[in-house]
Amino acid sequence: MPHDGLIELVRQCPDMAVDLARKVGGIKLPPDVSVSLASTDMSAAVPVQYLADMVVLASSPTTGEPLLAVVIEPQLRDRETKRYSWPVYVTTARQVNKCPEAVLLVLCPDPDEAAKCRTLIRTGHPGFDLAPIVIDADSTPGGDGSDNGAYLTVFAATMGAIDMATEAGARMVLNAIDATGANDANHFRMTAVILATASEGARQNLEKLMKTEYKKTFIDRVHDDGIAEGEAKGEVKALLKLLDARRVALSAEQRERIISCTDPVRLDSWFDRAITAATADEVFGD
Repeated sequence: MPHDGLIELVRQCPDMAVDLARKVGGIKLPPDVSVSLASTDMSAAVPVQYLADMVVLASSPTTGEPLLAVVIEPQLRDRETKRYSWPVYVTTARQVNKCPEAVLLVLCPDPDEAAKCRTLIRTGHPGFDLAPIVIDADSTPGGDGSDNGAYLTVFAATMGAIDMATEAGARMVLNAIDATGANDANHFRMTAVILATASEGARQNLEKLMKTEYKKTFIDRVHDDGIAEGEAKGEVKALLKLLDARRVALSAEQRERIISCTDPVRLDSWFDRAITAATADEVFGD
């Protein structure tokens, strides 16, 4: 989740990648470029295959011509193998997208590991060395509460740049998730990403707010989305979504118990317990 959650945010809001390239990398682009996701396949030959985590393409709003390819690489720790694959990503992204420029954004929440990722990669060719643009918790835009847009605020939280263990930090992030205007599916995915990547103290703080003043925005939204499909069937869907988001592990037998239950009253009781339960046993107290 710490890796895939960052990619999920870029998938939902590709413009964020261009904003990061501007704000952190100092990349110059027209203000109204058209932004889209591009192929992540960086393969140049068989049998070697290189797959980037995400590629975002910025194009001219008038001609549609590619201007910049942004390769996104979440990196939880420095790895020697990236010294060889990262230059491939940059050069191949230019070739695949027929783009004059390409940059590499490395997302590494840990400042110590990020420092290692910033090491200049020398290719041996004169004038052709790669200095990765590395973003960590200290350099993430939006971590100081400045107005950088809803998605960048959620991104900052995922990178550890916002202290969600404080009430102010938790409110900032919950408000930002709501302000993205995402559809129910993406709203739920963002919530799951934040809960899964938050520290234990931050997660408890978020859940406390989510089941009280933010209950309508988060818990009820999951619940009501589920029960719209039919009372018992919808309760099952909502309960399973909530347990998965809160990382409450279910055995195959417990999951089947939920799926096979046709009593809406019992399912509703389990749902209420699941809001705060730390284990499956606390859900099935009866």
